[in-house]
Amino acid sequence: MAVLAVSQVGWIRVEDKTILSMGPRTVTHSPRFLVTLENAKTAKNQSQSREEEEEEATSRLHIRQLREADRGCYMCQLNTEPMLSQLGCVDVLVPPDILSTGTSEGEVSVLEGENATLSCNASGRPSPRVLWRREKSGFILMRGLHDPLIPDIHTRRDFIVDNQSGEKLELTRVDRRQMGAYLCIARNEVPPAVSKRVYLRVNFPPSAKVSNQLLGSPLDTDVSLVCLIEAYPKTINLWTRKEQVIMSGGRYEIDERGHPDEEWKTTSELKIRRLEKTDLGEYTCSASSSMGKAEATLRVYEIERATPPTRATSASWKKLSKGKSKFAQVTTINRVFHQMSTPAMQKSTSRIIYSKHMTTSTTVDPRAPFIKDKNVFKNRENPNLRNCADVKIGTRLCAFSLLFFLILR
Repeated sequence: MAVLAVSQVGWIRVEDKTILSMGPRTVTHSPRFLVTLENAKTAKNQSQSREEEEEEATSRLHIRQLREADRGCYMCQLNTEPMLSQLGCVDVLVPPDILSTGTSEGEVSVLEGENATLSCNASGRPSPRVLWRREKSGFILMRGLHDPLIPDIHTRRDFIVDNQSGEKLELTRVDRRQMGAYLCIARNEVPPAVSKRVYLRVNFPPSAKVSNQLLGSPLDTDVSLVCLIEAYPKTINLWTRKEQVIMSGGRYEIDERGHPDEEWKTTSELKIRRLEKTDLGEYTCSASSSMGKAEATLRVYEIERATPPTRATSASWKKLSKGKSKFAQVTTINRVFHQMSTPAMQKSTSRIIYSKHMTTSTTVDPRAPFIKDKNVFKNRENPNLRNCADVKIGTRLCAFSLLFFLILR
């Protein structure tokens, strides 16, 4: 600003009436405040004497390392008659910050079925906006007031949201699916945004279950017994048989692995190598924690293994075939002919009765394709004549088959 009589210029902080400078000299003891004069020159008015020369300059108030407490209005004042003044105000923007007071600790623990409240108290100018997000999935599971703790897929009324705004995150009747890390994120127009991590622990008694209560396997094969355990806090898991604890070693191996996303889930697997008769029976999977104990049982039984025919069996069958009677050989030949026969050949099948045994013989009639019957078309028109022809052919084939049988004998 342009002023008259530079020696009479003063800077005052309006909020607490603190005098910062008088003329070119700084009064306050804070080194962060500085006053400078710019474009100072002397001008003489014709109606004034030398002693009344005018002095023109611009006075500037500089504030270094601006703080939030410096926010407010400042007055440039001229000690003249009448007094002249000009007011200037400063607004200090502050990046967001999460305060320790009014903010949840790094870990919040509740029982399953209770309500949980996560708080995040943030400061900044302008006032920051607070958002809540899940650390891994990015989604927050919100449940209805009357939802069951372990919901049925067909009746569940809970829903998932990307984020929840507000300094408080209210979770109604929490269950194990809501366990995990939540991020409180505060941001405003001034970067950078800040966040705080709050971990929600949901405690509940253990449960144990097996997918199959009966497990069948042939002997001398590897068997795996799998048990799914859900609990928090973590449980001590054991495999027992006949009240004896099974330890890893020898033919037994126990493997435990946690779920990557749902830390309350643990899979315990008992592997038995080369199953033996003594391994058959009932096995128990148990899980114990400060919240309680759970057990699940399954039974291992033997499955008979199907054995393929060996060479000894084939040799015995050949020896047995050599001792067959001629009647059995004829029957075998007849079966071969029957498998090779066509529908036309199967029409020439006759029944042979010999020595109180009955068998069926299928033979090839080479004359069938070459029969020249003048009445063939008439037989088609008259079914009775066709049947008579079939009877004559059958009689001839019967005689031929009997002759063939006597020759083989």
